[in-house]
Amino acid sequence: MGRRLDPSEAAGDRVWLDGYNVLTTVEAALAGAVLLAAADETLRDMASMHGSYRKVAETGPALVLIGETLAEFRPQEVRWFLDKPVSNSGRLKGIIVDVAARHGWPWTVELVADPDPVLAGATEIVATADSVILDGCRRWLNLARYVVEERVADAHVVRIGGGVLT
Repeated sequence: MGRRLDPSEAAGDRVWLDGYNVLTTVEAALAGAVLLAAADETLRDMASMHGSYRKVAETGPALVLIGETLAEFRPQEVRWFLDKPVSNSGRLKGIIVDVAARHGWPWTVELVADPDPVLAGATEIVATADSVILDGCRRWLNLARYVVEERVADAHVVRIGGGVLT
């Protein structure tokens, strides 16, 4: 597994996001869903996405929380990667670009056939909870967990193996 970074280490660096992974986790937290705290200290939501993404009421607020958090970290670049085969990826790309433009965040969004190998082989800082990516990437940021812990006070987080975290 790549080396997990403290958020302060993202300053001036490039951060690449596993877009659906990070976004759906924060959306789930805002919706009051149960999140699982895994042994690798990431948070995983229990929603399943099978080829289709649907914008929900929490999408906009989740993007703002992610953006405000990233702005605190002061990265040089933020690049979102979305799975092109997932329906509505183009629409989500537009939403992300619009939110970023409204807030002055220098984000780019790429639709790719499969973000996993792109992110797993990245030299940039990767934000994900996907174990396949974490096993391959050099450096990673536990962004979704940081956003949830710092900005979603009433999140329901359960440690895998038992016990409530927050």
